[in-house]
Amino acid sequence: MTNSDKERLCVSEEKVRRFVNRALISADVEEGVAKLTTDGLVSASVRGVDSHGIRLLPHYLLELESGRINPKPDYEFECTAPAVGQFDADNTYGIAAGMRAMESAIDLAKEQGSGHVSVRNSSHNGMMAYFSLAAAKEDMIGIAMTHTSANTRPPNSTRPFFGSNPISVAAPMLDEGPFCFDAATSAVTFNEVRKLRDSGEQLPPNVAANADGHETRDPHEATQLLPFGGYKGFGLSMVVEIFTGLLSGMDVGRDVSEMYGESISEPRQLGHYYSAINIDSFTNPSVFKRRLQDLAEEVRSEPRLDNDQPNMIPGDPEKAAAKERKKRGIPISDHDLEKFDEIADTYDLDPLTD
Repeated sequence: MTNSDKERLCVSEEKVRRFVNRALISADVEEGVAKLTTDGLVSASVRGVDSHGIRLLPHYLLELESGRINPKPDYEFECTAPAVGQFDADNTYGIAAGMRAMESAIDLAKEQGSGHVSVRNSSHNGMMAYFSLAAAKEDMIGIAMTHTSANTRPPNSTRPFFGSNPISVAAPMLDEGPFCFDAATSAVTFNEVRKLRDSGEQLPPNVAANADGHETRDPHEATQLLPFGGYKGFGLSMVVEIFTGLLSGMDVGRDVSEMYGESISEPRQLGHYYSAINIDSFTNPSVFKRRLQDLAEEVRSEPRLDNDQPNMIPGDPEKAAAKERKKRGIPISDHDLEKFDEIADTYDLDPLTD
């Protein structure tokens, strides 16, 4: 647990889950949509991905109240090829629609060896690991990606063009939870910038720029993000745009709708992409999981530059956070707690801290 976690109030996962779900239900969100949206937000917080966790609940409710979100969607899924499908989210919460789409990809993979689903007319879909891990739990390799608002500056440009466009890949391991890579193509996400604004902390170096395109460490000055690795991160962001924006038929690049701002009453119409690859179509799943487990242990046992810091593979920090937070609870900042108290008053709920 980090020092900042220790300084904050911690609330049990069960209690947080109940509060978030009741808030969504009280706002007239369909029960299945509320359940999956709650699960996605809480799962992010449990894994330590606070930027995409329960702190987004006030914004999610504001989107609903403003008319952006359809609380009772009529999903449409069309299988367009033996292993390919297109999913229309009907402008509901992207977390719920995304999980339904990944479930469709998993079903296709069970029949065809792999499943690939493009999602259109969706909204912010939270932590990408939520979806890739669902496939890994079925002894599959899961891939999840989405485009986002144009907030990341191309190398040598003065303004953003693509979004932070995250991608996640998960695969099952033999003796522990799945391997899980989950990262934006920017050095940080804008939700992380917003979190630091709320906490009064500075940005790390080389992650954000001001309106003129010059680097800044002040989260209040930051209007655009920097891609990790310069051209490499920018190139991967464009790859994600191809899979999510172009395949789904949604807007791309600078035309992708904003998550925040004056247009909150309009549907975002985002595109996502999900794949499930059945390991059994390639090799024995038990052998695969053992080999991946051995590979992970080899990486972890490599000589260390700093003996006080463990060598980790992707997903290890999130596994450690989940272990700690399932025991101690989810840490909640004073700023977020105040917002949750307002939600409790609005929807006549018991306060989160009762």
